[in-house]
Order: sequence, then structure tokens, then C-alpha cells
Amino acid sequence: MTEQSDLSADVVIVGSGIAGGHAAFKLAGAGVKTLVLEAGPHLSRNDAVANFVANPEKGPNAPYPPVPYAPHPVDGKDNEFYVQAGPDQFVGSYTRILGGTTWHWTGFADRLRPADFQMRTRYGVSEDWPITYEDLVSHYEEVEKMWGVAGDPDYDWGSPRKVPYPQPPIPSSYMDQQVNIGLRKVGLKSALFSHARNSVPFDGRPPCCGNNTCVPICPIQAKYDGSVHTLKAEALGARIVTKALATKIEVDADNQITGIRIRRPDGSEALATGKIYVVACHAIETPRLLLNSKSEQAPDGVANSSGNVGRYLLSQYNQDIWGLTKDPVYPYRGPQQTSGIIEFRDGEFRKTRAAVGTSFMNDGWSGNEDAVNLAGKLAKQGYRGHKMISTMREQMARHLRLNCSAETLGDRDNRIDLDDKLVDSAGIPRPRVYFKVDDYTKAGLAYAVEKSKGVFAALEAEDVKTDTPYLSSAIICGTTRMGTDPKTSVVDIHLRSHDHRNLFVLGTGAHLTAPVNAPTLTVAANALRAAEQILKDLGKP
Repeated sequence: MTEQSDLSADVVIVGSGIAGGHAAFKLAGAGVKTLVLEAGPHLSRNDAVANFVANPEKGPNAPYPPVPYAPHPVDGKDNEFYVQAGPDQFVGSYTRILGGTTWHWTGFADRLRPADFQMRTRYGVSEDWPITYEDLVSHYEEVEKMWGVAGDPDYDWGSPRKVPYPQPPIPSSYMDQQVNIGLRKVGLKSALFSHARNSVPFDGRPPCCGNNTCVPICPIQAKYDGSVHTLKAEALGARIVTKALATKIEVDADNQITGIRIRRPDGSEALATGKIYVVACHAIETPRLLLNSKSEQAPDGVANSSGNVGRYLLSQYNQDIWGLTKDPVYPYRGPQQTSGIIEFRDGEFRKTRAAVGTSFMNDGWSGNEDAVNLAGKLAKQGYRGHKMISTMREQMARHLRLNCSAETLGDRDNRIDLDDKLVDSAGIPRPRVYFKVDDYTKAGLAYAVEKSKGVFAALEAEDVKTDTPYLSSAIICGTTRMGTDPKTSVVDIHLRSHDHRNLFVLGTGAHLTAPVNAPTLTVAANALRAAEQILKDLGKP
């Protein structure tokens, strides 16, 4: 993973996260000469953990400080990166390191449901994907086997299965079991989540030991992240070049991509060339690169004849409910989320209000900052020494928080484009974001929050509070949408650009919906599908 002078290959991939890494793994395994360009560094896990411990901010990017040559959003300083065009504040968080943003994901390994692909047909809202659940089943199975997904054999979260989960489920926490007492009183049920997190030793990685810092980092890599298969791709012969910021895609008169221009930290530039090109930089950096590549051949940006690059930005809309339970529930045991409510996630109600994922947060009221926040509050009240410690233990043992996260609908006006005046530390125009949460989403969230309050009442909790609804930092989708009509979409069903036959655009940007089942497994499954098409294009059996 050193800088190399020879930047030519059969396939050039920009981005080393889930999408780019899985495509590289598939291609390199078939003997294809593959080059992976990563804007950021190769960060060691030890260094990332040390960064997390030293950083007083404990948000998703705490272990991953941005570097000037490849900046990304910083926790609590979103407006220093995004140019907010409103009306709602966008806070999408991602990293630029080898392995990508799954370093700080929750580890949810959900398939999308059949209904998630057919929202217009089934519920009369949003749009149908141009592919169906069945089109992805074999690739879902392949990815689950690659990751070693752990899941409950007795519940599939609405995604029919033909084969069992590769690993036994991550067990419920004590807190989950106490919440279930409240659920039964109000007529609701929960189930265990599926995880890209080992419940038993697998693939040289240990089982989860309950560090409870999954976001922002699993210190022992029991939780899967994109670096696993990116490095496996390297072992199969793919070349990985880190600290290589892609700045422009070059296009010839025949609308073929001819190269990816990169810049190194020292300011030197180079051109990476291949037969086929793959852009897989997540749903903000991908449209930034495409839009920043305007030329005579691509006057509105690469792959943008439809005018939809950057548009139909999707997220999820969150609200938290928290309080002090009557009896201890003992959070901070196990992964940060192990169970959630079943009833709000799919059904005929989606005709009028959004699906909502309600999760039981094993990380207390405010996650990794919980102890810091409480200690500060008690210190102001005069608590010191053993009195502070005993009070913290007593209170934190009763900290319960439920998180509700609602899907948003695709809206062409929700978008990112490039600011024409402000640039980031690498000299690239900053992303300007327009986002408005729809009434459908607000209705779904309000319903789930009200029902969740009933659970707290059933548990006789006190001091119950809710925060102001906010957009998710974890879910960013929809900016290079998939479709069959080149006039309304950016890529086809194989994630090939409608405009350029030798360009594929992978990742969550292709998604038409952002339902409450997490998108990452679908990103990986589609990356494998795209890689199969690339192999066909290269004449590989």
C-alpha cells in the first residue's frame, strides 16, 4: 500500500470501503489486474483506538482524525465541512481511510425486505427499484458467508431466507430482557438483530466481548469492517494505493472514461488508467467527484446527462427517548444495540406513514459520552470522590434509551451539489446540501416515539425526556440512483453509468429507498453483482 508510479490496470477502483473492496475481491480473485485508489491513509487499529481514547469528543469519527489531503466531516463541526442550504440540518458522517466508513458502523447485517424494493407497488409511495429482492438473494447469501453474519434462526426481520445465518445470534443483553417486560405490557414484541459481528471465532477474528464501543470502533475487530475484504483483495493480487485523492475523471470524445486524475499529499499528480473504472466513494464523495469532473465532453459532470447526480439524497430521521428506570437495567453490556421493536418496521401503515426502526440502546443515554456528561453534571453539583463514583454507578445502572429512526422518501430537491466559492483543505469545492424532511417521515417518527413512551411508562421510569428530531449521521443514500431510464437515473441495474459504458458507480448512492433495515449488506451484494458484469465485459468466464 505504498505510492506506485505504475497506475494502470484492467480495472481502476476509486474507494476502498465496502463497495470498492468487495468488487476488488471478486475481480482479483478472478485474475483481473485491479488497482484500488484510496484518498485517505491506512490507519492501524491500535492507532485508531488511541485516537478514540485521547479525543474528548466520542462521536463516530473520534478515532479517525481527518487529514488535510483527504478531509471528511468532523463530529460536532458538520458546518465546517458541509455547506448547509437547509431547511434541515444534514449531519452525514463518513471516513476516508482504507476500509471506509464501516470502521464506525453499528454492524447491522440486515437484508432489505421485499417490500423495500416495491414501495410504489405495495404502498403507493416512493418508487420501485428496478431490481427485486429475489435478484439479490444469492448475493446476500454470498456476502453473509463472507462476513460470517450472526443471526437468530427463529426470526428473519421480514427478509425470507433459504439458508440459515452462518453464525449463532449475538445474545440479548440484560437490558433487552428488562425492556421486553415493558413491551409485553403494551402489546409489542422485540427480536434480536442480525450482526456482522462474530458470536464465535471466525476468519481469524475473535467473538464479540462486549466492549460497547461499536460506534466508533471495535477495538478487537470482532465487528466486520470493509478493510477485511479490501486486504483480502490485496492478498489475491489487487494493488492498493493509499493517500491518492481522486480529483477528476477524464472522458474522451466517444464518452469513454480514459483516466482518473489523482493528487498525493505532497501536491504531485498522476493519472490512473484502465479498461474499466469503478467509482465507489460513498454517497457524498461519489457525486462530488462526478460533478467536479466537468469538461467539454461532460459539461454537467461525469455520468450526469440526466441531471440527477447528487439528487434524491436519502437519510433517516431520528429521535431518542430516555429516562431512569425504577430498577437497574445495567446498560453498557454487549454491542451497543442487540434488539429492537418489530411492529413499526413494515406493514400496510407505510401507505400513510414511514417505517421506523426502534432499537434498545445498550450504550445508555448518550453513548460513549455518557459517563463524561454525568460526571460533569455531578461535579457542578458539588459531588467528589467516592460520593461521585457511587452516584454515577447508581444512576447509570438505570439509564435507558430507545432510539427511533424513520425512513425518508426520495425527493429530487434533496440533494448535494458543489459550492462555487468554498473549498475544503484539499482544494475541492465543498458539498452544499439541501434537505427537507417530508411529512410522511415525520408522521412515522411521531407514532413510534409516542408508542415508545408507553414502554417507559410500563417500566415505571422517571425523568423521561425526548430530544429534537434530527437526521441520522449514519445513513447517506440516493445520490446516484439506479434505474432503467437514462433520463431519470444515473446507473442501470448492474450499476453501470448510462452515459459511459466503461464506468460503474457503486454504493448506497444507487439506492431508491433508505428503509430501516441497514443498507450495508445490500451495498456489498450489489458490488458483487456489478463485479460479475465487469468480468463479462472483460471476457472473463
